[in-house]
Amino acid sequence: MRKLSFADLADYLQHGREIEFAYNGRQYSITNHSGFWYLCDDTDHILLDTLCRFEEKERLVSRIAMFTIDGLTIQEIFNKKLYSEDSLDIL
Repeated sequence: MRKLSFADLADYLQHGREIEFAYNGRQYSITNHSGFWYLCDDTDHILLDTLCRFEEKERLVSRIAMFTIDGLTIQEIFNKKLYSEDSLDIL
């Protein structure tokens, strides 16, 4: 799979797709369940944030864009292509 920019990631999320990726040696996921979107640290099985209701796709994208991991926003991580390409999974 090619490296995705944040705009690509946002497009997948706006179409209801879930995302799994690794950054800095840790696994993360953006998933939906029971009507809500969640951001999880899958390495330690920790819920990092309940982002919004499932239908609030614009809010989802803006919340994901600004969420920071190790001092960088997820938007920066994707735009700078810092995530592990081998770990990217779009469900």
